[in-house]
Amino acid sequence: MLTVILVNAGILGWMTYEDSAFPYLVTVEHVVIGIFVIEMALKIYARRGGFFRSGWNWFDFLVVVVSVVPDTGPFAVLRILRVLRILRVITAIPQMRQIITALFRSVPGLGTVIGLLLVVIYTSAIIGHQLFAGTVPEFFGDLGTSLYTMFLLMTTEGWPDVSAAVLEHYPMAWIFFVLYIVITAFVILNLVIAVIVTSLEQELSEARWAEDQAVEEVQHEAVMARLLELGQQVERLELRLRERDGAAVGDASPKAGREDTAYSASGSPE
Repeated sequence: MLTVILVNAGILGWMTYEDSAFPYLVTVEHVVIGIFVIEMALKIYARRGGFFRSGWNWFDFLVVVVSVVPDTGPFAVLRILRVLRILRVITAIPQMRQIITALFRSVPGLGTVIGLLLVVIYTSAIIGHQLFAGTVPEFFGDLGTSLYTMFLLMTTEGWPDVSAAVLEHYPMAWIFFVLYIVITAFVILNLVIAVIVTSLEQELSEARWAEDQAVEEVQHEAVMARLLELGQQVERLELRLRERDGAAVGDASPKAGREDTAYSASGSPE
């Protein structure tokens, strides 16, 4: 299926040229869609209701449904969504699924960090407007322009042009730009990366923990089976010992009776 997905991705890219091979590519695409439909039907049949308990299965199902919807008439807009079939490569490769899952799990932490980033950008935009709007309105003329300028500064793209225009009028303005770039580009954005990396480590750790638990369960079952076998052997040995001891006692009792009889017959007092 991974090969089919990659072939489909290549076909979608080739079809953008619309050369003489276009009709053949359309035919191959229909074959690929048929394979996707058959695969989805087999998965649903094999897993029954459990199929829809996974978000990745829902994603695959919706992608296949969009693929079979006619791309003519009111559904022509769905033609654009055909490219989503390429994203099925994510569901086909477990490592990619782990990364995407980690990204989704990091959303709560990312929301906090991004909220902090927005506060810093908004505050800096207002400060920049109040300080530099009169001399460089092309960068700080209003709130929208100032916000866009702050975003450019955060990406460190073209910031020398902005700072040079401002420093012509305010030589000490470099303090504002240096502090803003250090806080946003070097501190807060690194916090975003740290949250994503931490979430990815947790996802990988959980996967390893699940594997370790499965291995430990197999080992535990093997140990318990061995202990049960040893317990049964001990019980059999104890039974044999009791049987041997009982036989030995039975053999000793008649012998003792014969000795007593012989003693009495010799005339000795009883």
